[in-house]
Amino acid sequence: MADNTWSKLGSPELSRDLALPMPVILGIVTLIIGIDGTIAVGATTIWDSVTNYTLTMLPLFVLMGNLAANSGLSSQLYRAMSVLIGHRRGGLALATIGASAGFGMISGSSLATTATMGRIALPEMQAAGYSRPLSAGSVAAGGTLGILIPPSTILVIYAFIAERSIRSLLLATAGPIVLAVTLYCLAIWVPLWMGWTTAPQRNRASRAEALGALRELAPPVAIFGLIMGGLYTGFFTANETAAVGAAVVLAYGVLSRRLTVRGFLAASMDTAVTCGALYLVLIGANLFNFFLALSGLPFSLTGMFSGILDQPMLVILMMLGIYLLLGTLMDSLAMLLLTVPLFVPIADAAGIDLIWFGIFAVMVVEMGLITPPVGMNLFVLKTTNPEIRMTELWRGITPFVIADLIRVAIIIAIPAIVTWVPHAAL
Repeated sequence: MADNTWSKLGSPELSRDLALPMPVILGIVTLIIGIDGTIAVGATTIWDSVTNYTLTMLPLFVLMGNLAANSGLSSQLYRAMSVLIGHRRGGLALATIGASAGFGMISGSSLATTATMGRIALPEMQAAGYSRPLSAGSVAAGGTLGILIPPSTILVIYAFIAERSIRSLLLATAGPIVLAVTLYCLAIWVPLWMGWTTAPQRNRASRAEALGALRELAPPVAIFGLIMGGLYTGFFTANETAAVGAAVVLAYGVLSRRLTVRGFLAASMDTAVTCGALYLVLIGANLFNFFLALSGLPFSLTGMFSGILDQPMLVILMMLGIYLLLGTLMDSLAMLLLTVPLFVPIADAAGIDLIWFGIFAVMVVEMGLITPPVGMNLFVLKTTNPEIRMTELWRGITPFVIADLIRVAIIIAIPAIVTWVPHAAL
């Protein structure tokens, strides 16, 4: 499952093939209310979606990710991380997680991160003697971090559908990101410690190499610091942050001479096509939401949950079970668009913080990216590295799926991990 509409960085053809059916399907559903009604609502929906001020950040965030990819920041991140920690046992796999998190800070795309790191990190780990399941599993799992780390386009979509503050949602990712990276590192270390997989050690880098790696890490860290710092202090609005981020990445690419004219044109074209797909999805989602409101289904579902609304923990567990079931069968974006309009009223009625619920929903959707048999990150990795067998992918991803389940359990038990930062920034 995947945030496939913004995966152009990784595979344009795959993105188009996967993204376009979603708005079409959502639009077709609304024909139940009649062609005239659908056309009338559709005209208003298209205008509202395209001119919505909150959504102006989407093209800017997508452009920022495309400019970063064409400036070579992904390979730069991986090289730096592998120099700094590659000498440790499992260090290259840890470097893959770290580089994926860093690239996710800039691209906001899981499929793009998986496809890019699959081309960069996987061959190096295999050449170093890492087992294929560990190598493939760390790349696929690391790619999921792009869906949560700001600028996360899927959080922007959730904010639009649920009418929540995008600034609060982006700030709420801080604790879950640290938790995710920590648990993914444990998912690498524990199998190595138990002897279930192999990962030879390498020689430690020299002091000069380590200093050079730190210099290479400085630009992406500075960009992320600018985004989160501006949001936390309130110096930038979310839309201004997207504009500043895109401008800074463009300036870095030009001044460092890593971004060519051809790369800039490719980034611009990829942004236009990806945003076209994104807006189609949002238009389809709005049509579907209108149909749901007209049908009264959200109110009926809230009534069905009325007997347990005074027990929010039970409501959360029931939703978690539904998400985990859907995650093995459906694409994650489809799952989010179909469930958020239905679940948000129930969560609100049960007294669940909707900022927390947004992070919870995105994290569970994130699990779907690596959950067999329809884990989209697994298919992307298989496409870019056809020599890997699906059974190896499933075996390699298992520790990371367990880590994700533990992460979800922790934020359910300690919701302050999600809510503390956005509430402190108010």
